[in-house]
Amino acid sequence: MEKKGDENPMSQTLSHQQNLVKNFLKGINFSILLAVFSFSSASFANDFDEGLEAIHGTDYKKALKILVPLASKGHAPSQYNLGVMHEWGNGVPKDYVKAMKWYRLSAEGSHKDAQNNLGAMYSKGEGAEQSFIDALKWFLISAENGSEAGRKNIDIVEKRMSQEQITQARKLAREWAKKHRENGL
Repeated sequence: MEKKGDENPMSQTLSHQQNLVKNFLKGINFSILLAVFSFSSASFANDFDEGLEAIHGTDYKKALKILVPLASKGHAPSQYNLGVMHEWGNGVPKDYVKAMKWYRLSAEGSHKDAQNNLGAMYSKGEGAEQSFIDALKWFLISAENGSEAGRKNIDIVEKRMSQEQITQARKLAREWAKKHRENGL
C-alpha cells in the first residue's frame, strides 16, 4: 500500500498535466463568455442609445421596437424608459399598471430612478393600491443607490406615516438590500 507522498512520479506528472488542461479550458470558457458578454453589452448600449434618441425625437413607435426586446432581456434602463412611456402615455396608452410592471423590473435591476418612480407610484396609489410603506421602502433603496429625488421623497412620505410604518418600511428596504447583495445584484 502506497502512502500519500509515495505516489508514482508518472501519475503525478499525468495529474499535473490534467490540471493544466482543465485550467486552460476554464480560461478559454471564461474568454468566450467575456467576449459574448462584451459584445452583447456593447450591442445593448448601441441599441439603447438609438431607442433613447427615438424617445427624444418623439418617434415612440421606433423606441418601442428597440426597447421592448432589450427590456425583455433584462436591460434595466430600457425597462425604466418603458415605465416612463406607460406612466405618461408617450406613444402608448397611459397605463399605470404597465408602468408599475416595467418600473418594478427595472428597480429589481437596481435602477435608482425606477426605484424612485416605483415609490412615487405607490405613494399616489397609481397602478397599485396606495402604500406609504412600499413607497418609503423604494425611496430608501433609491436614495441608497444615489438618487437625490429618493432622498427628498423620504422626508415627504415619512410625514404621512406612523413610526411603526416607518420602521416596517426601513426593515423591508434593509431586507431587499441584503438579498440583492447576497445575490450579487
